[in-house]
Amino acid sequence: MQASLVLAAAALALVPVDALRAAARPRATTARMMAKELVIWDCDGVLVDSEALLKTAEVEALHAAGFTEVTVDDCNRMFSGFAPEAGAANFEAEFGKPLPENFFRDQIEGSLNLFRNRLEQLNAKTVLALHAAGRRQVVASGSPRDRVMVCLEKAGIDQCFTPEQVFTREDVPGRGKPLPDMFLLAASKMGVAAADCVVVEDSTAGVRAAQAAEMEVVGFLGGGHAKAEWYREKFGAFGTPLTYTDAELLKYLE
Repeated sequence: MQASLVLAAAALALVPVDALRAAARPRATTARMMAKELVIWDCDGVLVDSEALLKTAEVEALHAAGFTEVTVDDCNRMFSGFAPEAGAANFEAEFGKPLPENFFRDQIEGSLNLFRNRLEQLNAKTVLALHAAGRRQVVASGSPRDRVMVCLEKAGIDQCFTPEQVFTREDVPGRGKPLPDMFLLAASKMGVAAADCVVVEDSTAGVRAAQAAEMEVVGFLGGGHAKAEWYREKFGAFGTPLTYTDAELLKYLE
């Protein structure tokens, strides 16, 4: 009986995204047989609705630098979920010129005040519920540590994560997503096998990193940047379970 249930769960995970959505997203309650030991959270676009804010600021900066044809969708495609090095390579490949000097550094420095004034949470209820239930959780973000800590504070969930439970790009210099290093480091530091982890991601780069780490991954597409149909179709092509609200995600993770 147990073997048949496992096969059924595996088959459900391969059902096309549209079919899952049409069936009221049953994967959130039936796709998994056992909660994973460690939940690994991405930050931007998952815990907080920061990606939309960041993309607006990036477009404004690029327009000021003369790249007036760049759109928010372009920045989503080239930068979301990618380490700065990978984002810079994506930009040059698409536009034939390098990014303005110190582009990501300047955007990061300007983002802290932006976040403090306008940032909104996305999954605070989910994190708090899992924390109350005693589930182990960490954050693994491609953003710099100081910005991640602002995000956790603004979301009201900073008490759920000790400094040792927050992993950022400074911990894996030059080896950010879509490479698996950050996720593998988080699991190793927590003493949890990769197979016992579930990663929550909103970007294709993050999904690729989680899959390379051989971890379960669930998509969260409830952020403001993830509303476009092209974004959801591109994400859905990976065949990962998808959630669109904090309630759906909590059901999946419980």
